Amino acid sequence: MDRYSLNARIYPVVIFYMPAIILAVLFLLKFDNYIHLFTSFGIVGALSYLFSQLGRDGGRRKERKLWRSWGGAPTTQLLRWSNNEINVNIKKRYHNKLSVLCPVDDLPDPAYEQANPVESDEIYQYWTKFLISKTRDTQKYSVLFKENMNYGFRRNLWGMKTYAIWLILILMVGTYGYYWLTIKSINPTIYPMEFLIAEVILLVIFFFWIFVINKNWIKVPAFAYAERLLEATEELD
Repeated sequence: MDRYSLNARIYPVVIFYMPAIILAVLFLLKFDNYIHLFTSFGIVGALSYLFSQLGRDGGRRKERKLWRSWGGAPTTQLLRWSNNEINVNIKKRYHNKLSVLCPVDDLPDPAYEQANPVESDEIYQYWTKFLISKTRDTQKYSVLFKENMNYGFRRNLWGMKTYAIWLILILMVGTYGYYWLTIKSINPTIYPMEFLIAEVILLVIFFFWIFVINKNWIKVPAFAYAERLLEATEELD
């Protein structure tokens, strides 16, 4: 398994399954029949691969909508003359270099961009795809690769947000239902301490998914990756 798949696809799934893993530690290890443990890990292993794909697909499917909510893809925004995140002289150097490396019919200067915003963005997207194709060497562009993994990790985790919330809710209700049926009482105050610990931890994880895993959380590594990608322009011949 390559580093990108591990960091950007598998690790989000591990976090996704964290509530179930916590319940396993609290309850499953108390069973005498350890075959249940190994069976569970086998099932989790198979589901991990499935949800890594669902997370990837979900993240990529929502990516363009996410970019539109930001005002465009990060690299496209940084290449715009109307964007002030990059020093104008550095941006001019990027434009000049890219126009040589990847020529276009109309070089977008500030006036052209203002008059033709859609066409300008298409050129910036074209240049971005060119840069991505020329920077696939993970050793040479190691910093860029790390930023790409950071972005992929957060995007794919965000892609699984709906599934994760439903999983936590099901586990919370299921845990309560288990003790309700076992103790024959709807009063949670008489349930064992494991119940309270499990419910509190699941609630904390629930709020983590609700309030931390959001668009702004993805935005930081997304723009960091875009900046590193543009910096790679200087190294291309």
